[in-house]
Amino acid sequence: MKIHKTLRLFSIPIIAIALFGCAPKKLPEIIWPLPPDPPKIRFDKSFNGAKGFYGGSFVAEIVLGEEPLGIFSKPNGLHTDKADRIYVSDTGSGLVQIFDPKADNPIILAAGGRSPFVKPIGITTDNKGRIYVADSSGDAVYIFGMDLQFISALGHKSELFKQPTGLAVDDERKRLYVVDTHKHQVTAFDTETLKPLFTIGKRGREEGEFNFPSFIAVDRKGNVYVVDTMNGRVQVFDPEGKFLRAWGKLGDGPGMFARPKGIAIDSEGHIYVVDSAFNNVQIFDQEGQILMAFGAFGEGRGGQILPAGIAIDSEDRIYVADQWNARVNVFEYMGEKYKARTGAKK
Repeated sequence: MKIHKTLRLFSIPIIAIALFGCAPKKLPEIIWPLPPDPPKIRFDKSFNGAKGFYGGSFVAEIVLGEEPLGIFSKPNGLHTDKADRIYVSDTGSGLVQIFDPKADNPIILAAGGRSPFVKPIGITTDNKGRIYVADSSGDAVYIFGMDLQFISALGHKSELFKQPTGLAVDDERKRLYVVDTHKHQVTAFDTETLKPLFTIGKRGREEGEFNFPSFIAVDRKGNVYVVDTMNGRVQVFDPEGKFLRAWGKLGDGPGMFARPKGIAIDSEGHIYVVDSAFNNVQIFDQEGQILMAFGAFGEGRGGQILPAGIAIDSEDRIYVADQWNARVNVFEYMGEKYKARTGAKK
């Protein structure tokens, strides 16, 4: 009881500072690369859950004792849909939250009134609004309708998967790609029948082989980009699963990887690959040539520790899951869409 009284006494000056204190100074902009090179990436903000995304009153939490809503534990996978809703999988809490900029609170995916996930990682959607979530501990891919109601599950109580992780959809060809980390392969499913179509890869180091692959992306042509994590590279396949090219190797130089994870593609075709050991994101062209990198180890603005998933929305805003800091960092690619949005000079 004494502790609570003390907290309430100390809350008075805290409230006074929050309500009447001096306005904080504008924080310096964080950009990459540094001058004199023209900036290409800027740090925008971070959010660690519902309050960080939608805003809220810190004072109200102190006075009313409200519990923070939707605070992240260990965010991992990310996805943005055509409406720029942000999907965040949290392996620490076993939840998948959907953040709609037009709403007031996040939506938590549930089946039967509770979360069906143990360790959700990959998330994607198709053009019919269906939501796919890979549960790496449950060895299943859960499917929800556009009304957020549970439809079915691939692999539930079967041996179809050993550890499903990354997911991607090719709407034009009606395909769902599932990365199976422990089977060292990628399987394509028909999104209408949910039947397997073909499989890419097996364990190995040769072209078209994988060593604990993780995340995946599909470009506008239907080409498939797979992060071959323990081989330290990205492999690219055509829509039929034929090997096209690969880039990267284990190392600590530009264009090399230590622990590559998330992968995403912006509106101009640049490929972004997260490295959880380097604590950065490297950007490549379509042929795998390194263009630049951004982000660094740290807990402050623009920093990250053990980043994992990445997603890019229709406006080229970049979302990176910062696992250790339990937040999502938001960056912007300062390309044509940024210039049109901000009125910046071309």
